[in-house]
Amino acid sequence: MNENSPTIGLAVIGDEILLGEVADENIVWISGELFRLGADLRYSCVLPDDLPFIVEHLDWMRKQFKWVITTGGIGATHDDLTRQAVAKVLGVDLEENADVIRLLEEKINRPLTEKLRELARLPAGSRLVANPVTAAPGFIAGNIISLPGIPRLIQTMFDELAELLRGDTLARSQLLTDQYESEIAEVLSEAQEKFSKVKIGSYPMIEKGFRVKLVLRSRSKRELAEAIEFLKKRINT
Repeated sequence: MNENSPTIGLAVIGDEILLGEVADENIVWISGELFRLGADLRYSCVLPDDLPFIVEHLDWMRKQFKWVITTGGIGATHDDLTRQAVAKVLGVDLEENADVIRLLEEKINRPLTEKLRELARLPAGSRLVANPVTAAPGFIAGNIISLPGIPRLIQTMFDELAELLRGDTLARSQLLTDQYESEIAEVLSEAQEKFSKVKIGSYPMIEKGFRVKLVLRSRSKRELAEAIEFLKKRINT
């Protein structure tokens, strides 16, 4: 873990994801963006539409990581529970946010129905995360960043979070070998011990004659380059 890179926990919320009814795209996309920003994603999970369960997990996560990102559950239907969960975790009330009402009414050009006004009930003290597509914003309350579940919306909103999440850039490189993991296990252990600032991942594969993909990640470009050279001399690449 790097002190200059914020630690992140990511919670995808929704029965439709947990039950495999909808394929999640957000973990892969967000993890890639966090890598690009230099943030340190330490944990990700998928949570059901169960208020006590969400509260329990978000409360644990907010104490473990500098920032918690949630996706999903901030709509206006009965199973959208994220706003209530975040409010309970932080011990604050849900309050109607006048700025959200204004944004939504400008978007649809008419007064909001009572159901749509639910979108404006946010944990007290929330900051808004602008949504240029539908105008229904995400929000930041405490150290919890809550975003919608629709990937296209998240991808238009994430730039606003860049400065909060930015850290030291993590460099990455990879090697392919036709050797088996069992043949290179001792070399990998030696390399990991020798280059402590480099994290080495070994992933079995069968592709174009290669058997293992090695992925090396480090915030020290010098040590990453040294680790690559060390491995190239000791295994078939």
